[in-house]
Amino acid sequence: MNRFGLAAHIVDGPRGPAGVVKPGAVRIARATDAAVVPFYTTAEHAWYFRSWDRFMIPKPFSRVTLRFGEMIRFPADVGEEGFEAQRAMLEAVMLPALISPED
Repeated sequence: MNRFGLAAHIVDGPRGPAGVVKPGAVRIARATDAAVVPFYTTAEHAWYFRSWDRFMIPKPFSRVTLRFGEMIRFPADVGEEGFEAQRAMLEAVMLPALISPED
């Protein structure tokens, strides 16, 4: 994190379920004092895998849209009891884009 200052993390993990934020993103942000910037992608035309997360690959020459949310910081001094609240808050921020990605 210190060398480049950026990282990307798929918050619902490799096994799902879709839209349920796993603890990794919040743990990394707390440990490194890094901000989390939620982002969402949509594509005009895409192939969708028949997997739990409907993984998407944009088709060539398709218009791809990236939308960024507000930067979020997760202070580590709230203890473990506050950790679940932080994870749930990130999930609440991300969920509307999964339900209605074009809004």
